[in-house]
Amino acid sequence: MKIHYFADTDTLFIELSDRPSVRTEEINDLVTVDFDIEETLVGVTIESARNQVDLNSINILTNLELKTLQPV
Repeated sequence: MKIHYFADTDTLFIELSDRPSVRTEEINDLVTVDFDIEETLVGVTIESARNQVDLNSINILTNLELKTLQPV
């Protein structure tokens, strides 16, 4: 699992697998989920992330490095 935060768009992407996504489903206006060819969940995207989740808590609870990506 990898967690990516895109500061320029305030988007959090939780990558559950490195398998390619073949289908995306909108859960609501702020959350989409990605599935692979076997319909296994491979990713979750959260828009307006700072208003939806505590990014510091995610970093602490998962013990994973939260990668903040800057625009190129």
